[in-house]
Amino acid sequence: MARIALGITLALLLATCFFGFETRTKVQDLNDKVTTLGSQLSGAQQQAAVAKANLKSAQDDAAKANDAAEAAKAQLATVQGNLDAANSQMAVLSGSVSTLQSQLAALGHQQPGAPPPTGPSQADLDKVVAQLKDAQAQIAELNEVKDTLTNKEKDAESRADDEEKIVEHYKNGTMRNGLEGEVLAYNPGWNFVVISIGDHQGAVANAEMILKRGDSQIGKVRITSVEPSTSVADIIPGSLARGVRVEPGDRVIFPGS
Repeated sequence: MARIALGITLALLLATCFFGFETRTKVQDLNDKVTTLGSQLSGAQQQAAVAKANLKSAQDDAAKANDAAEAAKAQLATVQGNLDAANSQMAVLSGSVSTLQSQLAALGHQQPGAPPPTGPSQADLDKVVAQLKDAQAQIAELNEVKDTLTNKEKDAESRADDEEKIVEHYKNGTMRNGLEGEVLAYNPGWNFVVISIGDHQGAVANAEMILKRGDSQIGKVRITSVEPSTSVADIIPGSLARGVRVEPGDRVIFPGS
């Protein structure tokens, strides 16, 4: 009986040790999971803070670009008004020159013995001609300013449009269709590439992009990390064409959904 009791006791002890080990293992696993989830939560919170700051920065840049476009538009309207006034003045002066020339020509045909002619002199004509030349020079200058402001307005509107797209990118967290970059470097050992588009251009982690050389698709990549002006992307297994090696200069394109 003593041996049986001893055996039972040992069996219970072994069972207790086994279940204790299992319990400790499960507790350790749970602790590891809690730690991992905590790290993931912290990372997500940091990413959210960065995204919020980027959105605010993009909105500020968009507002500045819109203000610049509106300022250029207002300047252009002022110059156009001055140009219209100068053109009107030139039209008046051109008419005055024609009138004076006609009057001087008529005075030059006075009959011999007729009373001394009265009317405009050559000095009057020269004065109006000088005014006309000044008006023409002013118009030429205003046209140059107008062209400059027109280009400035177009550039400002283009920048404003680009900034609005960036704002939408940060709001929606999605990449815009047709976003394109190129491969800057390739690591065959770890099978990843560095591409020339980053956060500032609208790159988003986990987005899949087509890898192209010329007009041919040679593979696909998935963005794993995003920097301000570059990103790292893994080559999707099985997507690379047989015998093809990725090279710097190959293009990456986001085709959209």
